Amino acid sequence: MGLSMMKNIVSEQIRKKNKRNFELKELLLITVLWIAAALLFVFIKINDIPERFIYQSYSLKPWVSSERIYLIVFLLSGLISIPMGLMHLYVYPRMRNSKFEHTLALRLISVIVLILFLSAVFYLFFYEGNLCSFNFSLVVTIAVYAVVVESFITVAVLLKRSVGKNYFTDFFKGTYMTPIEEERVFLFLDMVDSTPLVQQLGSYRFSRLMQDCFADLSDVVLQYDGSIYQFVGDEAVITWKVKKSFTASDCIDLYFTYTQLLEKRNEHYKMLYNVQPKFRAAINSGMVSIALVGDVKREAAYFGDTLNICSRLQKTCKERNADMIISESFFFKVKHYESYDFRIIDGLLLKGIPNIGRAYSLHKQDFFFLN
Repeated sequence: MGLSMMKNIVSEQIRKKNKRNFELKELLLITVLWIAAALLFVFIKINDIPERFIYQSYSLKPWVSSERIYLIVFLLSGLISIPMGLMHLYVYPRMRNSKFEHTLALRLISVIVLILFLSAVFYLFFYEGNLCSFNFSLVVTIAVYAVVVESFITVAVLLKRSVGKNYFTDFFKGTYMTPIEEERVFLFLDMVDSTPLVQQLGSYRFSRLMQDCFADLSDVVLQYDGSIYQFVGDEAVITWKVKKSFTASDCIDLYFTYTQLLEKRNEHYKMLYNVQPKFRAAINSGMVSIALVGDVKREAAYFGDTLNICSRLQKTCKERNADMIISESFFFKVKHYESYDFRIIDGLLLKGIPNIGRAYSLHKQDFFFLN
């Protein structure tokens, strides 16, 4: 096995690990929220009831104490949070093109199944009495509470995905309330010939096309531990913070993996849109300022010439007939990688950017797409 193949296998393992870590963190978030909500519900229901009256008030078996109730609820809520979390990770995202009522119906059915499961466990193991005297009003209360909790978790998950996986905790910690300088790498992606495509497909079908393209992109971004900064029309901006665990080649490999994924899904795009989507890219690195901006709507915004240069380089791709152009500052981070073929672009003039001087177009000599 060649050295290049071995490096790609290692890179593939790292990409799978990055995606797995993201999924585990999201599953952990959902689990913590379900457990916290369940324990809060129990606290509200039994906190003001003397210990000796708890089992009488809810017709529980005599061995059920308050401590045991908290323990049981902790274990049960942790158990039910796993399938609910898996729904958020793997089922609901696949229904992004489904009608709202279909998605809502599935969510309600999930909660109903959850309540039926809890009711059965409660009746079989903890309830002292028969079905005729069963406390159905408690079940209704739990059902309404579960709907509220599931709605809250859905909002939390969507918010986390909207602001980006690396920004979610920063928003709550107020990390960027005061501008901070960071060294970052930016990758600008732009669809090739998007204007004729809009005319060919119409705005609605083109919007669906972009939804599919960016859904595929999101999966690849997770693998390479990047963060999606913005979607602007048919453009996407991806960023990495330069830190100890950062690997510069990931920025390039993300682009080639994404283009090969689009080629692999050629039949899907041909069948639905009769097109093969292609993207050009530019990469630049440097210091930027990052700050939370806005009031009614907040987002982390980046400021500095690093982004301006990257945007200009991306527009230069078409003029130079290049798939990707990288800046000289980023070139110094990846020039030692032998699997890339860098071609110098001298005398580069970018509108509004003085003294850019040199950049590089990029072609990869051998890149293996691994499932």
